[in-house]
Amino acid sequence: MKVVVGSKNPVKVGAVEEAFGKYWPDSEIVGMEVISGVGEQPMSEQETMIGARQRARVALEADRVADYGVGLEGGVTEIESKMFECAWACVVRRPADAKAMAGEEGLAGGLYFELPDKIVQRIKKGGELGPIMDEMTGEENVKQKGGAIGMFSKGRLDRRQAYVQIVLSALIKFVSPEWFSD
Repeated sequence: MKVVVGSKNPVKVGAVEEAFGKYWPDSEIVGMEVISGVGEQPMSEQETMIGARQRARVALEADRVADYGVGLEGGVTEIESKMFECAWACVVRRPADAKAMAGEEGLAGGLYFELPDKIVQRIKKGGELGPIMDEMTGEENVKQKGGAIGMFSKGRLDRRQAYVQIVLSALIKFVSPEWFSD
């Protein structure tokens, strides 16, 4: 089985590899840079989910032989006057009918944690969480390592493992289809 991920970010590709490997150990996972179709910093649940869906569909369309396309998108959302990090995963299976426009999809979201006010203010001025974290920590490519969640949790949590959980949740529809049939 071949799976194409709509990103070359090693955290995202590694998370998909780990999640799919739990069900299909011999699956081939490849990353591909695609356009998410949303802003660099998605500012709502809806925008974040659209980005994940777009990444999955564009990657699957571009690959032509992959069985599944996967999109992962991180964003922020405001709940009760607080800003939270959030993430969405979309898994799309290639339709059996080659004429069909889109295959069945599984969606899942999560990774919620409150962001500090000094970061929220910068995001509200148009900043993106990844570069803000790089600047504030003095590290390079925080989002391709443990992510903001890794920094804030002092390494007890990390972005890859959070994404693994979200991808596994998006796979539920495919590994337990009996629960989704009429």
